[in-house]
Amino acid sequence: MALDLKWLVGTRLESVEKKDYTWFFILSGEGSIATESPWRLVTKEGLRVTSEDHGQLFGLKEPVDAAARVLAATTEKKVVSYRVAEQSSDLIVVFEDDVRIEFLNLSCGYEAWRTLHQSVHVICLGGGELAMFKDQK
Repeated sequence: MALDLKWLVGTRLESVEKKDYTWFFILSGEGSIATESPWRLVTKEGLRVTSEDHGQLFGLKEPVDAAARVLAATTEKKVVSYRVAEQSSDLIVVFEDDVRIEFLNLSCGYEAWRTLHQSVHVICLGGGELAMFKDQK
């Protein structure tokens, strides 16, 4: 089974939620990306927020809500492309207006990110290898 994340193109981000240590990015068309690893939101203006910023006060009146910032930057924007970095397998999801969410692989041992779409899982393994499998019914 060849790596196929083409389903990402044309989808919209519907929700972002952190549960315990896992971030869930739910996309239209019944697709999702989940990660326990760092991720970042980048726009034309630069780095807007990272998973590491979530809950930090940074001298503000309220802690940073990373999910809200991602949703604000991606509302009504479709995914126009994606890229999996050749050696690290970082996943870069590009929305309209060059808004990007970059899912980073920072471990030689732990899984970084995983996608699920129509019972097909793609998992970024430690060290940047990719595994793909389909649920058995």
